[in-house]
Amino acid sequence: MIENTGKHLEIDFTDRDFEELIWEYDLANGVVSFNQGWQKRLGYLTEEIKPTIDNWKNLIHPDDRERTIKSLTDFFEGRSKKYEAIYRMKASDGSDVWVLSLGRALRTDKSGKILKVGGIQRLISDIETVELDLRERKKELEFFFAFSKLIDDCGDSIEEICAGLTELLPKAFFDTEHTGVEIVYRDGVYSSKNLLKDSRLIRKPLKRGAEKIGSISVYYSGYRDVRFLSEEDKVISSVAERLGKIAIRIENSKALKKSEELFRVTLASVGDAVLAMDAFGIVTFVNDTACKMLGLEMQKILGQQVNSVMHIFNELTGEPAEIPIDLVLSSGKKVGLANHTCLKSRNGKIYFIADAASPIVMKNGEIAGVVMNFRDVTSEKERERRMLESEEKFRHLIENMIGGMIILYSDNGGKTFKIRDIKSGISGLHFDRESLEGKDIVEVLPAISSTPLLAAIESVWESGKPISLDPIYYDDGVLKGWLENYIYRLPFGDVATLNYDVTERKELEEFQRISHSKLVELSNSVASGNFDIQSFMEKAVETVGRILKVDRAGIYMLNENNEFDIRLLYEASTGKISSNAGRAMDQKLAEKYLNHITGRRVLSIENVLGENIDDPFILSLIDVHVYGILDIPLNIKGEVVGSLYCDMRRPRNWSYEEISFAASVGDILTMAFEENRLVKSEIRYRNMFEASSAMMVLIDPDSGRIVDSNPVACNFYGYGREEMKQHYISHIGLGDLEMMRDLKNGRSRRFTTRHLLTGGEVRDLEIFVGPVEIDEKILLNCIVNDITDRVNAENKVRETMVELERSLKDTVLLISKIVEARDPYTAGHQSNVSRLAGEIAEKMRLDKKRVQWVKTAGMLHDIGKVSIPAEILSKPGKLNELEWSLIKNHPLLGREILSEVHLGGPISEIVLQHHEKINGSGYPNGLKGDEILLEARIIAVADVIEAMSSHRPYRASRGLEEAIREIEMNSGKLYDPAVVKTCIKILESGFDLSGK
Repeated sequence: MIENTGKHLEIDFTDRDFEELIWEYDLANGVVSFNQGWQKRLGYLTEEIKPTIDNWKNLIHPDDRERTIKSLTDFFEGRSKKYEAIYRMKASDGSDVWVLSLGRALRTDKSGKILKVGGIQRLISDIETVELDLRERKKELEFFFAFSKLIDDCGDSIEEICAGLTELLPKAFFDTEHTGVEIVYRDGVYSSKNLLKDSRLIRKPLKRGAEKIGSISVYYSGYRDVRFLSEEDKVISSVAERLGKIAIRIENSKALKKSEELFRVTLASVGDAVLAMDAFGIVTFVNDTACKMLGLEMQKILGQQVNSVMHIFNELTGEPAEIPIDLVLSSGKKVGLANHTCLKSRNGKIYFIADAASPIVMKNGEIAGVVMNFRDVTSEKERERRMLESEEKFRHLIENMIGGMIILYSDNGGKTFKIRDIKSGISGLHFDRESLEGKDIVEVLPAISSTPLLAAIESVWESGKPISLDPIYYDDGVLKGWLENYIYRLPFGDVATLNYDVTERKELEEFQRISHSKLVELSNSVASGNFDIQSFMEKAVETVGRILKVDRAGIYMLNENNEFDIRLLYEASTGKISSNAGRAMDQKLAEKYLNHITGRRVLSIENVLGENIDDPFILSLIDVHVYGILDIPLNIKGEVVGSLYCDMRRPRNWSYEEISFAASVGDILTMAFEENRLVKSEIRYRNMFEASSAMMVLIDPDSGRIVDSNPVACNFYGYGREEMKQHYISHIGLGDLEMMRDLKNGRSRRFTTRHLLTGGEVRDLEIFVGPVEIDEKILLNCIVNDITDRVNAENKVRETMVELERSLKDTVLLISKIVEARDPYTAGHQSNVSRLAGEIAEKMRLDKKRVQWVKTAGMLHDIGKVSIPAEILSKPGKLNELEWSLIKNHPLLGREILSEVHLGGPISEIVLQHHEKINGSGYPNGLKGDEILLEARIIAVADVIEAMSSHRPYRASRGLEEAIREIEMNSGKLYDPAVVKTCIKILESGFDLSGK
């Protein structure tokens, strides 16, 4: 039906059975009608559809009803130029059907007011339904994206965030124009512009835990029939929750900043790396150590997510490791990283780290963030990596080490320690290792509890830090002696104690201390006011006997008949001294004895049986069962008057310190023999001073001036007596004034020095200094010994050692020449490899010892080829399989040849491994990576460079450039990258392979 109203054309299709869903709405009478196609598609009968606007509203889904009615109303009242709505309608079977409804005006009055509208509805497919949902989600995402940008732009200003949100949030709602927002936070209120409050509102609280800190209220002031959608309610809840968390973060951040300066100063000075972050993982503090390890500047770390600036991984698996922020926040406890954790710096450097993360707890108990401290333990890991690689090598080391070792483990958390392996470091003491395995260390070494060693073991087991202990004295009745201990934790957790028997050293130190003290004491006794020659001799003899621990000690005196009498005798067996013990030697024997001691300072015989037994004096010693002697001639004015003697009933190796001590006592005795009564005046002392065969100098400790010197000293220094008195101690090498003033207070000292005599000769001196009192004035008595001959002898020994080392190098060169003589085409090959490999080792900063290993191994790396027929070595054509297998066997043959030769390092192992490759493709054992000694990796590269750039019978020289390309191309595959890099630098700097 068509109706012409004069201005509009009206068409009525509602009584037609079109496939389209057609509808009409007459505003004048409120009638809404649908065509038969609409009824058919939704499954309704005509009588089931009431033609009223209310019936149409009831068919619309409740969640879509208000929005759809508003769209239609806006069209009627001219606020919208067209009517278009998407909503759900209820079908007759109860299901919801999405429809797209389009409408236009069918009839208007002359003023343009719409009187009747009509249009079509189209069922929306599943895809279109999804698109519709996506459109709604997009709108929400756009809002949340804008919300996130607002947060980023405002930083830590909660006020700016609240203000911005009041303008942003309405855009997330269906009717933005009539939607307003009010946010209350603490004491602040923030509202949308032109906010109209209405009874239609949604209000959500802002919370900090259980505490309410504000709210978000959204008001709708539009059409009365319109209500908030459930989705909009969810959006508000989400915004309120997020805004609450943001407020908490900002409040916590501000609280943290109040103490930030103290926090920053404290943590910036900590040696470990420190990184602090808030509850969201945002970095709020980082110290210089952490910046260095992370490889980033501070401003590039602060404000970033910790996971974006700190990359850690498991050393063993290479998998990323988790930074335990969430675990700390949830548990509120300190959490450490697992073992084998590595940090990869932005500059590519890898650090092994030990790490702990702890919560930052506010006064109210709330966790505001996490602080991480970590330290670089790369050097510790490197030390662990260098520990013994196998049980066989480890045991070999234990068996052949000079000192002792105990390997301990604990199966109860460090409360007690049991033995895993043990080796004695004390000469003559051996342990049954198998029977002691698993036993408590305190049971095996009961006295250990009374020494610092047990506490050190416990400390190392817990901390992993090695400890070096000063020597301790151990005595459990069976095992006794001084032990120097070094305690380490092994990579697998056991604790190793290395112990060295330093008993001889400690006894020597104690001997030096006591002997020096006794010498000073004897020297002072000579100059004391109540000096008595008999008492002094007894004291001197007993001192020598006890300190040197000899069987007998005494004094022989030459009588008027040129016979030797025993003036004093000390017997160690009784500990007593007897006087005038009888005749020691008749005239003939005395003459032989004088021949032995005249012109000598000391007569020492370690084993009488090793001397000339036809000598009457030697025979006399054997007759009385004396097999070791140490005799000191006593000279007065150049004549022998007696001797201080020491006898042993068994051979005795006299040490230099023992001989020096006995000789010094003899010198003091010589001084004392000038007097036979108390020395009460300076004259008496000076007589002894003058008569001494030892160099003696008296010094004023206040000025350092020489007060006097005996003739022996004057003769030695080349000055007259009065000239000597014009000099000071600095002129004759007797120390400095400050030291002398210190000795004035009763101290004494022994030291060595070097002095240039007046004739230009340099002499080495040993000086004993002690205070003496003369005329109530404290002077210093210096006894000067010329030890130049001893020092020269020591230097000669050192020169001999250098010569031995030179001989070893010549031997290695000779062996290398022998190898190359069998293959004339490789002449000079080993020498060139040795030079290039040695240069690489030095540039890689290996220590001198390891550089020498490299050079020696380079000279001998092809020594195994001596066992290969010369025809194969110089064969011009391709080798067959058998010939090649013989060639490949030369590293093993080389190792066998060198294994029995001591060359001062692991030379045989380096030779064995010099054809191994990084990827395991080498021979003879297919070792990989760090399984190959660094020295062998260096020689492998040098060998390739030299071989490829040299002529061979089976090929021409490939040249240095191709050799460099070979190692560059296979760096990290066949050859060590660090070695390759260093080698190329050396070659590019002009290194001459030929050595010309």
